[in-house]
Amino acid sequence: MSVSAGDTFLYPLNENSKEHLWVVATDPDDDGRVAIVSLTSLRGAKDQTVILRKGDHPFIKWETCVYYSFADVWSTEKIAVEVAANNAVYLEPLSPDILQLILDGFTSSDFVKNRVLMYLRERKRNRQANANSPHDF
Repeated sequence: MSVSAGDTFLYPLNENSKEHLWVVATDPDDDGRVAIVSLTSLRGAKDQTVILRKGDHPFIKWETCVYYSFADVWSTEKIAVEVAANNAVYLEPLSPDILQLILDGFTSSDFVKNRVLMYLRERKRNRQANANSPHDF
């Protein structure tokens, strides 16, 4: 199974929560790592940097925000293991425009963890040096 920027999957935020839509924000790096971020209902959300609406993805039924505080860096192997164990389910990918909106939000949100920002900045430096992937921060 290949993983690409814009892929989406259902996965719980934690062991006690219902499934949320997660977005693979970057193509895999040379070590097979990707940045991922969750979407959640806009109701009561602190971070409203990027708001998505019904029609932006088939799973989105109401106003939804990108949950940048839950952004993380995962290996593509971890995603594959979670899918194989039926803990995660792939859905339709995002459109390139919505993916770019989410990528742009990483630099605008005050809620992104420093280690995720550092990972994305390093990817950007590598991309500028190598011009590898069009789907990077």
